[in-house]
Amino acid sequence: LSYVELGTTIRKSGCDFAYLSHFGWRPLASSFMWVSTCLSYPAVLAIQAISFGEYIVTGLDSWITVDEDYRFMTYRLVGFSMLWPLMLLNFFSLKKVAGAFQIVATAIKLIVASVIIFTGLYHILIKKQTQNFQNSFQGSDWNPGNLVLGVYSGLFAYNGWDVLNFGAEEIENPRRTLPIAAISGIAISATVFILMNVSYFSVLSVEDFKNSPAVAVTFAERTLGNFHYAIPFLISLLLIGSMNTTIFACSRYMYSGAQQSVMPTPLRGIHYASRSPRLAVFAEILIAICLSFIGNLDQLISYMSFALWSQRTCTQAGFIYFKLRGTLKSKNSFEVPIFVPIIFFIICIALLVIPITQNYHVAIYGLSMTAGGAVIYIVFIYPKVLPEVLYKINDSIVKFVQIIFNCVIEKYVENVETNSDDVFSEDSSILKLKL
Repeated sequence: LSYVELGTTIRKSGCDFAYLSHFGWRPLASSFMWVSTCLSYPAVLAIQAISFGEYIVTGLDSWITVDEDYRFMTYRLVGFSMLWPLMLLNFFSLKKVAGAFQIVATAIKLIVASVIIFTGLYHILIKKQTQNFQNSFQGSDWNPGNLVLGVYSGLFAYNGWDVLNFGAEEIENPRRTLPIAAISGIAISATVFILMNVSYFSVLSVEDFKNSPAVAVTFAERTLGNFHYAIPFLISLLLIGSMNTTIFACSRYMYSGAQQSVMPTPLRGIHYASRSPRLAVFAEILIAICLSFIGNLDQLISYMSFALWSQRTCTQAGFIYFKLRGTLKSKNSFEVPIFVPIIFFIICIALLVIPITQNYHVAIYGLSMTAGGAVIYIVFIYPKVLPEVLYKINDSIVKFVQIIFNCVIEKYVENVETNSDDVFSEDSSILKLKL
């Protein structure tokens, strides 16, 4: 609800980046832009690629056995083998192939979810298999730090609830569309996820759930007979759709940052015919591959979640401050009571502070990236003029990128309705680093 009001009041695309810029917190917005493009969104892509590899390898276990010592690398190599074709897809064909594939992936996602839900309900209602729901919380770990790390993993499933805020300028009637889309989207997703988990526990015990490398596959093996062989590959197909969406979104976010002088000029390279920001696509995939070797899925989710919730905490702090001052108003905004962002802010603080006591490496990594973004702002963005050698290096890189990726460096044209104080000025040094 807080983001619904922000999206209807500050009619700019870019979500947290746009809002922090609107508040006048330019260094902070720049820092989090770097964190998002170099950590948060590539981490999501890395998680999806590893999951894809896990499901493919698990599906092949009936015919090919991979030794446990080699699974870590095998999952990643299989995932990478799909990232490169998706990169080429985003290089050349965005509307025809990518759009059609997303429709197919969505249909597969609905089919798989429906099969799991109806199978689980059959075992609960018809076969009366409810033994796994008795004393279901027995032996639970109530340590606050571990609970929050668990919440990170749970919230990861709901990522995307703020996706419309990234394209707020393109929404015709945000006061109507944003609330309906956000509330209905979360409600439908929550219902589907809850029903799927209930279905899993109709057949699987807590230990089965925890020890399974791919829960949907284990569930299918016990309930669907020979059809279970198809489940991991169907899930892999929908993961391809998720990876394609992530590549599209995070590359556009990086490209947008380059347009607004926050990211290096070469990242504004765009293919003339397909309108694809090719270097941004390549850069996000390369960063995702590097991040995939940091640790396992839980660690990646923790790193990504800490960075995202740090950004959201700062956004909520600014939202509360300007809302209390009465300077954040719009005729067409969807207003919420002040206690809503305050409660959300407290939750954000808890999600940041508590995990530090359990795993301080998460905070160190996330805060280091944020500090690095601040340094980049101070050194490269804030000054009006940079050393001549940097301009020469930039020119060389721009020429190289244009040749290798067959793209042109597109000049950013600011919306005439945008207040110059709300975005990074074209006088920024990084923006001047162009041909």
